[in-house]
Amino acid sequence: MSVPLRVRAVREDRGRFASLRGARVLIYWPHGLGDWVHLGAVLPLLEPSNAYAITRFGDDYVSVMEENGHASALFSGTLAPGDGDELGVRHLGMSLKHCDGRAVTLTVPHPLDEAVREFAPGVVLWTDYPETEGRTAYPFHTKARNLARLLVRPERLAEFDLSSPLPNAVDFEAPPQAQRVVDERLAVFAPPGTPLCVLSRTGVTASRKNWGDGSEARRFVALMRATSARWRFVSMDDEDLGEGVAGFRGLFAGTEQPFARLYKALAARASLFVGIPAGPLHLTMARGDIPTIGVWLAHHPDWYDEPNSNAIHLVGGYVRERGFDRRPATMTRPPSLAHRLRYVETRSIDADAVVDAARELIG
Repeated sequence: MSVPLRVRAVREDRGRFASLRGARVLIYWPHGLGDWVHLGAVLPLLEPSNAYAITRFGDDYVSVMEENGHASALFSGTLAPGDGDELGVRHLGMSLKHCDGRAVTLTVPHPLDEAVREFAPGVVLWTDYPETEGRTAYPFHTKARNLARLLVRPERLAEFDLSSPLPNAVDFEAPPQAQRVVDERLAVFAPPGTPLCVLSRTGVTASRKNWGDGSEARRFVALMRATSARWRFVSMDDEDLGEGVAGFRGLFAGTEQPFARLYKALAARASLFVGIPAGPLHLTMARGDIPTIGVWLAHHPDWYDEPNSNAIHLVGGYVRERGFDRRPATMTRPPSLAHRLRYVETRSIDADAVVDAARELIG
């Protein structure tokens, strides 16, 4: 049964969200995994007199925000990301174009209705999270920082040091039960002390950003195992990339744990991450303590993530051909926000370059 609830609906550019004080705000965030991670850098900047909760249909992503300390994560009861259409309540009965400060009726299905009722929102925020692709200048040069510019009063933003990497509110420690499940599944494949690399070759938003057809990823595995046969790899794409490789879904099938919980637990065991700009890379980058190699074939690192010293980004020739490295995001950001970049001349990135970056990071 779906329960109706009357609230005021706003978005990032309408409804005067930044002027809210003492409000109870439900953030409806029907966006991708990486967008959930990046919101973790925005939450600490929001007006502190408000109370916040966050939800969507798809607990695989809602679990990113468990125990974050700034916004209560409200679980929908469905694991796979969706818009609620299959439940007859698409986007909780809202339309984005009506989020302009007017009152709307939310239609909230069970079991989400119980958590929403308990939180008792007076306002719902739904933003389409505008994509900037490097066209905004520092200090709002990333997609998340640009959103903060739209959601936070200038006077409050001035209280923060925007020349330093923004801390992320995400709690990167998995709940004990999830960590135990992951450790048990890894016990035979990669016992404690085994060097473990997470490989993320493809994403869901644009095929151009994928790391080739899998042949270079397979060669990377072989080269790493030639240095030590102890290396094990978890493929986030569940691809057969050779000896010592297991698929993420295959390893953790039947655990009944949402994706982000499992990934946080896996990250706690990871010795190295290699991947394209998709959710796993963004979550690993935000965690910050895992040697990370970003493989960028169609976008520029300055558009998305806050930098960390444990990451090297390999940037393909297409990015420079298109002049993405000359957009305001890169041309205006200070050295304190510089990523460790390695530009390559070719549009593709070969396994040898990735191995060289791994050696630089982990020896």
